Amino acid sequence: METHRIIRSASVVAAIFTLTATTQSSAQTSYEHALAEWRSQRVATLKGPEGWLNLAGLYWLEEGPNSFGAAADNDLVAPEDSAPPKLGVFLVKDGTVTFKTEPGVDVILGESRVTEILLADDQEKEATLLTSGPLAWTVIRRMDRLGVRLRDYDHPAVAAFASIQFYPADPSWRLEARFEPYPEPRTIRVPTVVEGLGWEPTVPGTLEFEAQGESLSLEAYRSDDGFMIVFADATTGDTTYPAGRYLAAALPGPEGTTILDFNRAYNPPCVFTEFATCPLATPRNRLPVAVHAGEKYTQEP
Repeated sequence: METHRIIRSASVVAAIFTLTATTQSSAQTSYEHALAEWRSQRVATLKGPEGWLNLAGLYWLEEGPNSFGAAADNDLVAPEDSAPPKLGVFLVKDGTVTFKTEPGVDVILGESRVTEILLADDQEKEATLLTSGPLAWTVIRRMDRLGVRLRDYDHPAVAAFASIQFYPADPSWRLEARFEPYPEPRTIRVPTVVEGLGWEPTVPGTLEFEAQGESLSLEAYRSDDGFMIVFADATTGDTTYPAGRYLAAALPGPEGTTILDFNRAYNPPCVFTEFATCPLATPRNRLPVAVHAGEKYTQEP
């Protein structure tokens, strides 16, 4: 009788171990599928109409009139094969930008032709998007500077782009982090890839977590619907981008924690275009460990 009980107990334990292993395997598969979907969407977004691959220009505006078109004598010179010699003029006055279309040129807002329009920039609810042929442009505001971001929907870089290099998926880099708020949110100045241009995010606090046997901390920047983290680590400048990588995280839950999934660490836009204003990792956000997770970077020859 005792032998039967031992056998039954062993069978129950074996069943529990089997169920646990099956559950863990199922969770791992589900996680890998979700990560693969995120990676696929990441490439699709880069190649999409609002992605970084179709950028064709970034022009900083001066007070007063700024002529725009493909002719070399314009203040802002557009790609020759995609634009007429004269597209119009950006008129900057007291922090506002008005676009005046060159007579005889079609510039479109939605489905309507535009002759003159006051432009909303990207720091407002919705930036004004004007188009002419394959070109599209919006006004961007960075600190006290105004610029024009130009897109070419026929840009050859879109079709030529193949994929992004990633580290293999590693669930051990999906970490719980504890949010430690500052007594009051701070505004800091973060350098960008554009010389002399800074970025001033709101920093509500830090995210504290454990990895590779070390206690680590990153300052979190407030974004529209969560946190944005700009970080560097021991892979930076080796197998990952020299200026650092980005990571998004949800706001903390009731217990004051959130998830940092470094498998979703991604490259800044300046990896894919020279026409971006990427924030750089600050010394405060340089991790002493090697994060072998997320997107990689290989310098093109």
